[in-house]
Order: sequence, then C-alpha cells, then structure tokens
Amino acid sequence: MNIQALVVKVASRCNINCTYCYMYNHADQSYLVQPKFMSKSTVEALKEKIKNHCLSHNLNSFFVVLHGGEPLLSSVKDLAFFLETLHSLHEDGINIIFAMQTNGMLISKQHCELFNKYNVGVGISLDGDKEVNDMYRIDKKGNGTFERVKQGINVAKEHMEFPLGCLSVINFQSSPIDLYEAYRSLGFSTINLLLLDENYDSIDQVPRLKNADWLIELFNYWYDLEGNKKTSIIKFEDFINLIFGSESSSESAGKGYNKLAVIETNGDIESLDVLKICGESFTKHKFNLHTNEFDDIFQSDLIDVYYNSKQMLCKKCLACPVNEVCGGGYLPHRYSSKNGFNNPSVYCDDLLMLITHIQNRVIDSLPENLIEETGIQKLTYQDAVKLIEEKLPTIPEPAYAKKLESFALSN
Repeated sequence: MNIQALVVKVASRCNINCTYCYMYNHADQSYLVQPKFMSKSTVEALKEKIKNHCLSHNLNSFFVVLHGGEPLLSSVKDLAFFLETLHSLHEDGINIIFAMQTNGMLISKQHCELFNKYNVGVGISLDGDKEVNDMYRIDKKGNGTFERVKQGINVAKEHMEFPLGCLSVINFQSSPIDLYEAYRSLGFSTINLLLLDENYDSIDQVPRLKNADWLIELFNYWYDLEGNKKTSIIKFEDFINLIFGSESSSESAGKGYNKLAVIETNGDIESLDVLKICGESFTKHKFNLHTNEFDDIFQSDLIDVYYNSKQMLCKKCLACPVNEVCGGGYLPHRYSSKNGFNNPSVYCDDLLMLITHIQNRVIDSLPENLIEETGIQKLTYQDAVKLIEEKLPTIPEPAYAKKLESFALSN
C-alpha cells in the first residue's frame, strides 16, 4: 500500500459559497479550526514526507493537486514558495506533477507565469453557462459568479501555455447539449463531470434513472460528434476504456486502488475530503506531516476502506455484471448512518443504465467480424437488473462487511 497523489489544501477558505459545497455547506464544519493558509514549515515538512515515501516505495513521480477552499487566495509569493519547494525534489530523482483546481476568479498574469514555469495543469470549476452556473455557484452575497470566472478564463487563455480543463458538478435542470456547447465555446480541453455529492442521509430521494436519461442524452450527442468537435468528457472516456478492459481507473470507476490522500493546511493527513459529507470531523485522524510518515495512515480503518473501496463492495455490487466498470461508484455516495459503507451508490441505478447504454453503443460501432471473434454481447439495463436479482441470493456476506458497517452511527 502506498500513496501516489495528494490533494493539498494550501488555503482552507473560499471566496465564493456554492450552495452544494461538501467543504462548507454539508455536515462537517471542521474547516473552521484550520489555519487559513499553509505555513512554510508545513510545506517543508510536506516535501520531506513526499521524499521519504517515494524513496521507500521506489516511486519516481508523484502527483500534487493544489486545492482549497480556493488556492489562489494564497499570495503569488507563497504559491511560488510551495511550487519551488516541491519542484526541488527532482534533485532526489522525484518528478512532481502539479495540478491546481480553482474557481478561476482570481487568476492573474503573475499566476499564469508560475503555472507555465512549473507546468501546473489548471482545472476551472464551473457548472455551465451563466444561467445554470449562477443557480448554485454564488458569492458570499448571493450573486452569481459566471462573469468573473469567465474573466479569469480569458486571462489564463492569454497567458498560459497549456489548455484549461473544466470540473463541473452536473446540474440536471440544465440542457446537456447546451452545457456541452457552453464548455466548448469557452475553449476547455477536457470536461470532468461530477455527480452531486450526496449519500443516503443527505439526499431527499434516491434518484431513479432520471439522471441516467440526462447523461445518456449527453453521451449520444458527444459520441456522434466529428473528431474536431469532440471535447474530451473524462467520465465517458473512462467508461469506454474500462468496457474494453483497461486497468486504469479513477476514484469513482474501475477496479484499481485509491492511492490518494489529503493534506490540510495544518499538515493533517486525511482520507478523501469529500467523505466530509458523512459527518462532523469524519475524516479526522491523528496523523500529521510534522509527526508522521505517509505509511502511518494505513493504520486508519477509513483510509483502508477508501484505498480498497473498489474491492470492498456490497453484495448487490458483487452481483452486478458491470461492477468492474462502475467500481461500486464513488465511496462517499455509498454512505448511510444505518449501514456505514455497506451499500451501493445512491446513483447505482443511474450508473447501471448509463454503463449498459454506453457498452451497447460501443458494440454497435465495432466491425461485425470483431464482434464474432470476441463473442461480445449486448447487455440491456433490464437484463442486468434481472442478473443481479438472480445472483444476489447466492452471494455470502463478505468478510469485510463488518468493517464497512463499523462507520454506521449505531457503532
């Protein structure tokens, strides 16, 4: 077990107030006790612990995402110190790959010069055009943020050497086609679509297929586009690759391991930050950069479950014919105070319908001789549901079920 990527909270506060935000507007309010910014001593401790971990596990590259809150609330000087400190690990044979997730409102020419110097890939958080984005991505006064984000995008496009990616929480009230075309018009190179971060305790009603209809409409439109009009949609491309047997995976798909940890501004080493939606101080441990190595965190049951979340599946997922593509869905979406993580995703039915649809569209595009040679067959959503119902009674309770359920409130 090892860590190969970090989400580093260089700032713990944000300059806007998205109504759905898992950090500020869900169950966990522990950000209030965090320092607003990461200190230089903590950055230096971070460098040392990355070095120790990479040398111990023979890793010659390591991925670091600057995050928040809003990372650009940090001064340009402090960001330069952070980037240069970690970049200097190349002297020890360790290549640090940088990325940053930002709402884009504060991007300046000086920031872009830093991004160019240290090859920082930048993702912009945006939820669609002005009307759609400004429903929920608002500032502290309740005003929409789209126009200010667009200004930041224009600055980045003028001064950055690399294209921008987009991270978008799906608003199912929007038109999927209009959303896609809005992102294309802004010049994004990739679109990373996220399902709203909900679990069985926070969601009013578990969605049943209406979300799948939206995603299928977008997939069909995107899949049929000519190459020069097709901007990468990461979720769809991941599913296609996994359907064809790829071993690559993301946090919310595939069958790999989640080799990522989060560093808070005070140096605390934690599990996935989205797990904060499960309860107050849910991700808090005793581990800190100033006193612990990264290997120490595997003493935590929560980090163990997150690391192995695609192997520790509930019985329904074990019975599902697409579990190697879905991976059981995103771990935070599986939580309930009744059963802990021993549940399918709240988006289970939507994912099953989407994946079977994508699989069948892909099969339709294959040459007939290849279909005959491989024996690949279509699988409808209805057939998949039937297979699950037939197989489920034959599956014993897995040995790890008690660990999944240990996070229930009753425990």
